[in-house]
Amino acid sequence: MTDLPLYTAEACRAIDAKAMQPLTDGGLGVSGQELMQRAAQFALDTLLSRCPNTALISILCGKGNNAGDGYWVAMLAKQLGLDVQLIGVATKHQLSGDALLACERAEAAGLVVEGPDSPIRGSVVVDDLLGTGMRVAARSGQAEAIEAINALEGYVLSIDLPSGLNADTGSATLAVKADVTVSFIARKIGLYTGRGPGLCGERLFTNLGVPDTLAEPYPNLPLRRWHPGLVPRLPVDTYKQQRGHVLIVGGCKGMGGAAILGAETALRSGAGLVTVATDPANLSGLLARVPEAMWVDALGADAEHTLSSAMAAASVVVLGPGLGRGAWAQQVIGALASYDGPLVIDADGLYWLADTAQARTLKNRGAPLFLTPHAGEAARLLECSTGEILSNPRQAVIDMTERFNATCLLKGPGTIIGTRMGQAICAHGNPGMASAGMGDVLAGLVGSLIAQQPSSPDMAFTAGVLLHSAAADQAAEKIGMRGLTASTIIAHIAALLREERSV
Repeated sequence: MTDLPLYTAEACRAIDAKAMQPLTDGGLGVSGQELMQRAAQFALDTLLSRCPNTALISILCGKGNNAGDGYWVAMLAKQLGLDVQLIGVATKHQLSGDALLACERAEAAGLVVEGPDSPIRGSVVVDDLLGTGMRVAARSGQAEAIEAINALEGYVLSIDLPSGLNADTGSATLAVKADVTVSFIARKIGLYTGRGPGLCGERLFTNLGVPDTLAEPYPNLPLRRWHPGLVPRLPVDTYKQQRGHVLIVGGCKGMGGAAILGAETALRSGAGLVTVATDPANLSGLLARVPEAMWVDALGADAEHTLSSAMAAASVVVLGPGLGRGAWAQQVIGALASYDGPLVIDADGLYWLADTAQARTLKNRGAPLFLTPHAGEAARLLECSTGEILSNPRQAVIDMTERFNATCLLKGPGTIIGTRMGQAICAHGNPGMASAGMGDVLAGLVGSLIAQQPSSPDMAFTAGVLLHSAAADQAAEKIGMRGLTASTIIAHIAALLREERSV
């Protein structure tokens, strides 16, 4: 399977409700208590497999319906003879429905529900404070409980999602940092993007016996993986002009390496021809590192004509790697306003797109435009704060797509890709990618794949994003995340492409 469906909190609750409907209404006829017991059994099995010698499990339950899962974990643990500390952050009269019934069953089984001020005594903690219904920052009592959990040095399992994490956006202010998160029935978007990957720890999922067919009517956001079919095989009779010509524009004084990284990646990922328009000071470095690349003088007396000629020959222009914010960059932006081919904008190219009226005309060229910002660059493009971007990264991608008539992404944990057909989340990536030059490699890669697939540029862009992160993961497995450099992953990009063609 290449894609996994991710759902909003509203959709997840609707799927839950559908499962509990009678068989005659298209449901499963399963009770809420049965679903809670199944979820609790999975959570407890997960916990004991990772902490087999635990002496005491502390379980913290909130007041929402999901609190019932925690009460059932306590009952099942007690049946196994384990010591259990059960803390109710909400009082019993604040509970209702299946959560109240589960609490009453726990008490009937001999468990004592301690009050919210009780200190956590166990070294293994089950977080069941807040579920998918959480739409605001944790309130008083809940906030204290979250802080108490995070202050521990023990092992933390979160049920459904780490308390405080927004299930739809992956945003969080105060949230539990879990070692493992178990989720049920349908995968929530917030676990896979924004702060979700950093807060969830290990992610485990079970459908609790609810078939996928119950979720099919509900819109979903795909979690997309790199796979062979995203990049077509090379025809036996191909020649270099058919594989596209990428023009890299960048590399001002002191930042030549960025343009060189982009050029090397473009060639190593299959582009037939690559030209670099850059400062002459970068020529020796370019020839030493990428002798296959061509060069044009972007600063000479006839620079404007030279650049125009280079653009006319290009299948794709990649603007931004090492571009800088000086007079030369401004001149380049002016020349590109008349370019009528696919344009990839990264790094300082995004600065100029946000800052110059002339650059804004790029969105109206009638040709495909591709943007690759991180949160800070996205904030500049949308004229808002970085915090606003991070509070709803998917909406930020939608807004950029509409404002600039572009295909774009938002870099970060759970990178979100936005095309004219909708959004998707990249399933790959690791913290080692937060290092210099990674964006330059990505820009060269997507430019190369777009040049090779001119009839399906959005698909090529998506493939580039997935391949870039998958290669970074492969490299990190071999050398570790701390030693991961942009140069390192170029070879892994080429290796993944080679592997896919050998299938």
